[in-house]
Amino acid sequence: MAFILKDSPECVKSELELFNLPRTQTVIQDGQWKQFHPLSNVFDNAPVEFHISGSAEDYIDLSQTQLYVKAKIVKVDNTPITKDDTIGPVNLFLHSLFSQVDVSLNDRVVSNSSNTYPYRSYIETLLNHGYDSKTSQLTAELFYKDSDDGLKKRTEFFKESATADMIGCIHSVYFIKIVFYSI
Repeated sequence: MAFILKDSPECVKSELELFNLPRTQTVIQDGQWKQFHPLSNVFDNAPVEFHISGSAEDYIDLSQTQLYVKAKIVKVDNTPITKDDTIGPVNLFLHSLFSQVDVSLNDRVVSNSSNTYPYRSYIETLLNHGYDSKTSQLTAELFYKDSDDGLKKRTEFFKESATADMIGCIHSVYFIKIVFYSI
């Protein structure tokens, strides 16, 4: 058995507590959603930075963080695409917009994706989500099964340079674990 602290109470894995009443969470009194915008305008190949300040009294649940992006596809000369142009947005388009996602807590980098963020996001989505999730909530990230139909659905969002709204969770270890951070 592993080392046990002297005053540490015993516990049972919740999966084994079949006949006990579940505990009631009473510590968190309320919650709120806040919007944070990038620190500067978004340009091609420039980093997109957010600063989320906290207080000693409030905690941030990063597992509930969502990234919201409005995007449209235009030609290289910045003119709108037409119905005659052939485009094909990749699967999980929301996450393919970012090559790298770094997380800093108190000005210290704690998570570095080293230019593999879109691949990590796609693999995690394939492995960690079931059919129901992939055909409902993940469509908000423009996830459609890689097939002719999936490509057509993704293309429809950007027809003639239409703007598409996308929202989804950030694929980083600090945004997956349910841990409250005091920043």
